[in-house]
Amino acid sequence: MPTFIEIFGDQSVSPLPVALRSGDMVRGFRIVGTDPNTGVLGKDIETQLKNAHQNMRVSIERVGGTTANIAQVSMYFQDFGRDREAMNPPWVDAFPDENDRPTYKFLTADLPGDELVYMDYFAVLNQPRQILNIPGVAHTNPIPLGVKMGPYLFSSRVLPYDPATGKPAEGVEAQAEHLFNNVEALLKTGGMSWSNVKQGRAFVADLANLPLITGRWEKLFPDASTRPVLHPLKYGGGALQVMLEIIASEDN
Repeated sequence: MPTFIEIFGDQSVSPLPVALRSGDMVRGFRIVGTDPNTGVLGKDIETQLKNAHQNMRVSIERVGGTTANIAQVSMYFQDFGRDREAMNPPWVDAFPDENDRPTYKFLTADLPGDELVYMDYFAVLNQPRQILNIPGVAHTNPIPLGVKMGPYLFSSRVLPYDPATGKPAEGVEAQAEHLFNNVEALLKTGGMSWSNVKQGRAFVADLANLPLITGRWEKLFPDASTRPVLHPLKYGGGALQVMLEIIASEDN
């Protein structure tokens, strides 16, 4: 049975745990925009993001790691439409090397009170970070399509792009087809296959189109007893109708 260890920050500021560790895997959470010395929330999104990055660094350092061990970050905004322009500058400050960054995703969430941003992360200790990209399928944000660290692979939201054009495919059915091809290409770039996938998260602009994702997922994993979990979420719109995030591992 895996052993889980709770990780705490400065308990004179907050008694809440900020991470769990199992072996070399670290799952950090409750990373918010409070001043790491006082516990007071920053007055604006820029300050809260700066504080959150400092708190994430402290969190991973508590287990003997550094930000070089972070593979994937999720950022949840109270109002992403309002605050999106503030997101990338502190990210680039925290991870200045474009060839050695974690990946991330962002979402809007119902955060309490004056809390404007909340972050969590996956990290892998004692392993180098290998960024993964595939031709013709790239984010405009400063992140790779995926990251491999040791036996683990973490994707960003993989895009439904036609690699021949570098743009979203026309029509949701074509997007779904390209999406799964792009995930497979990402897995191959990391030396893995669909058999290594442990979890998926489907982002669908219109849940009426969710069967385009679940049908392909069930075809890839026909045995329901061993099929990786797939978490659906209504998200997106405009040009991007379907996206998929995965976590994969070479370990059983």
